[in-house]
Amino acid sequence: MSAHAAPGSASPNTARRGWGLAGICVGFALVILDANVLNVAVPTLRAQLGASTSELLWVVDAYTLAFAALLLSTGVLGDRWGARRGFQAGLVVFTIASIGCGFAPDIGWLIAARVGQGVGAALLAPTSLALIHSFYPDTRARVRALGMWAAISGVAFAAGPVVGGGLVQTIGWRSIFLVNIPFGILALLLVSVYRRPVSGRRVALDPLGQALAVLALTTITAGLIEAGRIGWGAAPVLAAFGAGVVFAGLFLLWERGRPKPLIPRAVLTSPPLRSGLLAGAAFNFSMYGSLFVYTLALQGDRGYGPLLTGLAFLPLTLMHAPVATWIAGPWTANRGGWRPLFVGQLCTMVGCVGFVIAGALPYPVLALALLVFGVGSGLITTSMTALVLSSAPDGSVGISSGLLNASRQLGGVLGIAALGSLTANDLPGNIPVAEMVATLVIVISAAVTARSVFS
Repeated sequence: MSAHAAPGSASPNTARRGWGLAGICVGFALVILDANVLNVAVPTLRAQLGASTSELLWVVDAYTLAFAALLLSTGVLGDRWGARRGFQAGLVVFTIASIGCGFAPDIGWLIAARVGQGVGAALLAPTSLALIHSFYPDTRARVRALGMWAAISGVAFAAGPVVGGGLVQTIGWRSIFLVNIPFGILALLLVSVYRRPVSGRRVALDPLGQALAVLALTTITAGLIEAGRIGWGAAPVLAAFGAGVVFAGLFLLWERGRPKPLIPRAVLTSPPLRSGLLAGAAFNFSMYGSLFVYTLALQGDRGYGPLLTGLAFLPLTLMHAPVATWIAGPWTANRGGWRPLFVGQLCTMVGCVGFVIAGALPYPVLALALLVFGVGSGLITTSMTALVLSSAPDGSVGISSGLLNASRQLGGVLGIAALGSLTANDLPGNIPVAEMVATLVIVISAAVTARSVFS
């Protein structure tokens, strides 16, 4: 305690550290919010900017694609610059790109600015955890700080559709991005309050490996998106898929020969890690893709406004936080992550089956499916994170955490692209087909988990 602090009061350093943590949480909440806040604005963008379905898919996916692909390297950049500089750089890029989104004159400009947001998010996300680690060297204090960080990010996730719907309906779609500006500046100032040194260190970069990863993900996503517009057998679509396979193969060959690859071999050879990464990708595939499809269906076929659409998803979002906190947390702590992960996958599977039939039925059927899916969401997110981090090889916790985030974002990219493409030409008629694909992805992931649960 400071010599001048009153008994029982917080020391100046403790207060500054609290403000710094608040800045970290605000910045990361913006990143999480922008991953799902835009879905409810998609029909408005179509009407006001004259965007096609494939262009709308790019608007949503450009952010998540840049976020997912660059997470492989931005953690390394944060190590080189120092966590504070990396976090601040990410906030600046994200905020400037949000200005570009808010004032975008056309759909092409908006897509490019969304890529900029994804670059900022990829810098900010891994360095937020590194900053908390540095700010709180005491283990107990760090756990409390991480709990606050996780809780606020959960609230941001849950609030996304409602906040987005309210802003679109009352102020307009541009406000979704412009509201990031004051909060981005606030987070930047708060993180600067606590001046604990966070120095960088010399670590190797892999620009060619990162470029090949970006090209592989971008070409595969392009093929999925354009398939809905010109057909799955069209030459450009097949060429995009072929290029994606080639770039992915080149990435694997290049990484195999490097002494320090982007993805350490010890991480990929760990069964719990592989299961956790697959679970994250499958979960986000089904959730992001289903939310995109049903956002269009609710506003298009049922005539819901943006705010009512956001409120329609509340059964999912309201279940996530209490299940994750009161059920998944204690269960995982006492029994490990495998069983809650498997039960969560079963719940999301049942939810996806509900999504298959809900498109043509009254809203309560969709609400029930969202409720069950939300239970699975709370169980999966907590247990897979614990499973990945507890199984990470020595010295690979940060890399394993980054890979989990990357796999989840990649799953979201592919889910939006695939399910959006499948419903592009006949939204109400093809919802069952799209949701059966989402269900199949969850089934495959659950089958992998079951091998460890029942072995």
